[in-house]
Amino acid sequence: MKKYLSMIVCLLALSQCNQKSQGTAVVKDSDELSLNSKSLLKAYIDNDFSLWEELLSDDCEVLYNNDTLDKKTMIEGFKQQHSLFSSFSLSEDYSHTNYFNNGDIWTNHWFTVKAIGNFTGETDYGRAHTDLKWENGKVVVFQLYSDPSLIMKEATAMSEMSK
Repeated sequence: MKKYLSMIVCLLALSQCNQKSQGTAVVKDSDELSLNSKSLLKAYIDNDFSLWEELLSDDCEVLYNNDTLDKKTMIEGFKQQHSLFSSFSLSEDYSHTNYFNNGDIWTNHWFTVKAIGNFTGETDYGRAHTDLKWENGKVVVFQLYSDPSLIMKEATAMSEMSK
């Protein structure tokens, strides 16, 4: 009985050695995809969305604070932010890309955007985080997490001025 139990334990251990770990990754911060993530942010700051059109797949799944959007709606929303704010600048801009053993590739990007409200005149800072899933050089999932209160405050001020 001990022989059989030992044999089963050995077989289980050997079978685990042959399985590829799904949870390990190589992390890079100066690779093409990490730099592309930073280029997308710079293009947003410059109000130029041609790179967004190029790098995001047409059917890219977009989540903004867990609200589902499509690529076109997201880009139009980003363009509208430029009517609410001016003098955009960046700080604390860091990205890295995780190349997972299972083939998944995700870029994580953290940054702070500084902008002046066109209607309040206030300088505001917004910290944000994005996660981009890449397939064949295109973003197929784009997740953005940020505090929408700054945008809402400026939109409210714009609405009040138009009354």
